[in-house]
Amino acid sequence: MEQNIHFYCIAHAPYAWQLPDFMTMIGTGSHVPEQGIAMSQSYPELAMKNRYLGEYVALYAIRRMLIESQAEGFVGFCHYRRFALTQPIGELRGFNYHAHPDLLARVLPEHFYGDGKTPIIPTMVTFQGSVLRQYAANGIARDLLLYFGAAIDCGVITDQEASDFLSQNAFITAPTVAYIPIEWFIEIVGALEKVMARFYRYHYIEREGYLERSMAFCCERLQALLLAKKADAWGWDKLVSNPLVLLSEQGARS
Repeated sequence: MEQNIHFYCIAHAPYAWQLPDFMTMIGTGSHVPEQGIAMSQSYPELAMKNRYLGEYVALYAIRRMLIESQAEGFVGFCHYRRFALTQPIGELRGFNYHAHPDLLARVLPEHFYGDGKTPIIPTMVTFQGSVLRQYAANGIARDLLLYFGAAIDCGVITDQEASDFLSQNAFITAPTVAYIPIEWFIEIVGALEKVMARFYRYHYIEREGYLERSMAFCCERLQALLLAKKADAWGWDKLVSNPLVLLSEQGARS
């Protein structure tokens, strides 16, 4: 299984813990991992866009690699300290499991990719308000509304899908962190890249601090919608869906 697995771990800085050998490291921005792919060297036209697109620049590069290699099967992702596991570790706090990095050494390879043919995705998280209200609590509603408008204009979603999603009170948080069919990934990320290009051209406003990555946060919501549609068609009872594991020094040790 490990010889043919497509599994990537994305980071903008060196990892503070040991990762399994089957994972390919992807360094965004100027980060050059000791082993793996440095986007500043392999995809310089994308690498520094992580400033406002976060981990999504790596997804664009991985999509190109998978298409060029005509890869088949499933592809997995973790994002620095976030992991989707079949058997979570640590302690459930809120909607994530919090684990000390030392616990990662106990995780078996199959906990990352299961049987190799079943999707593993984060659970749907319910909030007190709508998706739009939840976004607006930490961001600017204008950005999310115009981003979803761009998605409608690109034909990625319908007006009704946008309205229903933004009005509901639950979505898949951090949908990048998953193990899914390559076909799903190529389709979803292709749609995100198309919408991002339109939004950047017509609506993007450069912001500072946390909101510098506002477009990445909008991408996350649209990806959550597109991934949920795939999960609905597959059948939620036929896939694995758990809260994500978040590594931190303050995480549980057992």
